[in-house]
Amino acid sequence: MIRVSSLFAFLIVITSLISGPVKAIDLVTVSYVDVGRYLGTWYQVARNPLIFEGNCVCARQVLSAGKDGQIDVYNSCNDYDINGPLREIRGFAVSDDPISNSKLTVDFNLPHKGKYWVIGLDHDYRYAIVSDPSRLSLYILSKTPTLSPEVYQQALDEAALQMDISHLVKPQQVGCSYPN
Repeated sequence: MIRVSSLFAFLIVITSLISGPVKAIDLVTVSYVDVGRYLGTWYQVARNPLIFEGNCVCARQVLSAGKDGQIDVYNSCNDYDINGPLREIRGFAVSDDPISNSKLTVDFNLPHKGKYWVIGLDHDYRYAIVSDPSRLSLYILSKTPTLSPEVYQQALDEAALQMDISHLVKPQQVGCSYPN
């Protein structure tokens, strides 16, 4: 009987680790994203470090109108420094909430699809704050490679309302040559 209880306890621990901690308040997305204004090039000015991203610098995302209402997604970065090898991936996103357009599912033709939730957005679309329902990812994106210190602080303050921002890293964006 001890083995069954131990196995059960082990499974509970593993399940909670995989699903992440329970949040008292669900992540709240913005009320509306104008997809036409959101399309274009977004530069990564800060992110939570994630294992699959490695040491990306010159990181950016290009969003364009795709077929059947999809959004084509092209992500690229260089490994380690501005002259490092190019890493890129292409996919598409679909809106999970066509009323707000703030919750998207991204498909890069990998075993798992990603969630892309816009949780903050400057009224002039200068920056966007993006995460996922589990709050593992956090990106501060900008329509320009850098943000002024004041606008960056505004984005940080907005992100901190829902997320832990203590682990953010700022990938290099100065001196970058971006692929066409």
